[in-house]
Amino acid sequence: MSEYFVGIDLGTTHSAVFYAEKGSDSALKQLQIPQLTAPGRVEDKALLPSFVYFPHQTELLESDRLLPWGQCTHIVGSLAREMGAKSQGRMIQSAKSWLCHSRVAVDEKVLPVDALEEIDKTSPAQVTEWLIQHLVKAWDYAYPDSPIEHQHLVITVPASFDPAARATTEAAAQKLGLKARLIEEPLAAFYAWLSEQENWTESLTVGDHILVVDVGGGTTDLSLIQATDNDGALALERVSVGRHILLGGDNMDMALTYHVAGQLAQQGTQLEPWQISGLTQGCREAKERLLANPDIPEATVVVPSRGRSLFNNSIKATLNQQDLQTLILDGFFPNVQMGERAQAQPRAGFAAINLDYESDPAITRHISEFLANTQVLPTKVLLNGGVFNAAVIRDLIANRLQTLCGSDNNLEMLSPSHLDHAVAKGAAYYEQVQYEGGVKVKNGLAANYYIGVASPMPAIPGMAAPVDAVCVAPFGLEEGSEEVMLPSEFSLVVGEQVTFRFFQSNHNDADQVGKVIASFSVPALKELPPLSVYLDAKDYKEGEMVRVCVSAHVTELGLLMLQAHDVNSNNVWEIEFQTRDS
Repeated sequence: MSEYFVGIDLGTTHSAVFYAEKGSDSALKQLQIPQLTAPGRVEDKALLPSFVYFPHQTELLESDRLLPWGQCTHIVGSLAREMGAKSQGRMIQSAKSWLCHSRVAVDEKVLPVDALEEIDKTSPAQVTEWLIQHLVKAWDYAYPDSPIEHQHLVITVPASFDPAARATTEAAAQKLGLKARLIEEPLAAFYAWLSEQENWTESLTVGDHILVVDVGGGTTDLSLIQATDNDGALALERVSVGRHILLGGDNMDMALTYHVAGQLAQQGTQLEPWQISGLTQGCREAKERLLANPDIPEATVVVPSRGRSLFNNSIKATLNQQDLQTLILDGFFPNVQMGERAQAQPRAGFAAINLDYESDPAITRHISEFLANTQVLPTKVLLNGGVFNAAVIRDLIANRLQTLCGSDNNLEMLSPSHLDHAVAKGAAYYEQVQYEGGVKVKNGLAANYYIGVASPMPAIPGMAAPVDAVCVAPFGLEEGSEEVMLPSEFSLVVGEQVTFRFFQSNHNDADQVGKVIASFSVPALKELPPLSVYLDAKDYKEGEMVRVCVSAHVTELGLLMLQAHDVNSNNVWEIEFQTRDS
């Protein structure tokens, strides 16, 4: 029986878990996650670094790999990050970002990309499962009488995750016996802010647009939430979501890494590939020291080198405040004007297989593009992500956004929750609110959605085959709502590649599910990009038409799920369409 509401932030750089016991007055708490921090040493940490390391068979003793729930073959967490910084080809990081790769399948064994010959590569899907598994074992170790598989569980994903990435995350959880709800990270961050307000209505007014800027280790997510009037009461609605932007704190660390490596090269010191990971970690630590204390003029970066004496063979370099100003503050947060769009850079003919990083590092320019697309100026801003732990970056982006929105728009910065923990905390609070009441952010559809169905009209010479449009999701339908069954039966072609056409209305009047727009009226609708899929024949012949009933619902992430149920068997076919892309 479920006793807890649990939120998991499966982050690109760190993962975290928050939870609350059942009961409306139950406080949100953070799970401390046991992990190896040194060979043979286990510590409880608030965050689990999302790193996996494959040690050499002689590198660790069996006792060095012992966790509270047993021995591990691969290392996850703090020790993985530490050991990976000192060697090449044994560590996996940013696996979450690989789930959205345009040219690499989620189950393709490509990680680590620089794997040594002795390392068996694995897939982004498998790494996702390993990370969730570690968090599951940490929970079950802390609460053996309340296994996590029986709790109300939410896992967060980027708002811009594509269907394959979402499905992979769900499948990884299901393989571990979990039934999890997925919600978007910026929305979870906003719920964390709500959880900390004694009376949130005193902070917002009707017409407010809250821009959520979530800059994590590997991604930047943008969302817009509006405060609305609901019969005299203040309500909240998420009205826009940005695209997938592979840009975050990791990019900043790499910018410093290449700067320092270039300095060393000019001095005659050429770093080996295995030293780059160590240099990146050193640059990250130096960056955090300099940002935390602007009075420190410079910080030393130590790059380990092989030799009998680590001290004597270490390579040293420095980063100073001017480096941070030029590379981080000016480079990632330049002053931009409303309407500026992310700039595409010329690409080389050949490129190594790696993540699809953004070519334009200017986060403020990506924000400008997002606001230009939504055609809305925010009145309030909520920041989230470890990048904003630095006060100088928080102050800078507040200044940049005020300039972007104009001096006439008095932009207010909302006080964020703990920037490293907010997403997990908000996820747990979101689930608590669903069951025990509280303010909910509405995620209603902005139009009616229809699917094309071959019209019963006969073909007419000189005319394309007529197609009717059947409403499968009405205007205002809240994401995450109950599944509904269309009133009519249909015929479905199976066993071959088929194309589904989708449409949306140009008005704000809600249609009934199942309403048919006749073919001669379909041109009044807006046609969306078609979906071409192969539907398995199952028990039928290729190309056969099957009688089906169709059900529809929209997930919390805006995915329209259509299920075609065979009226003569238990066969079910699924069609997925992302409403937010439209």
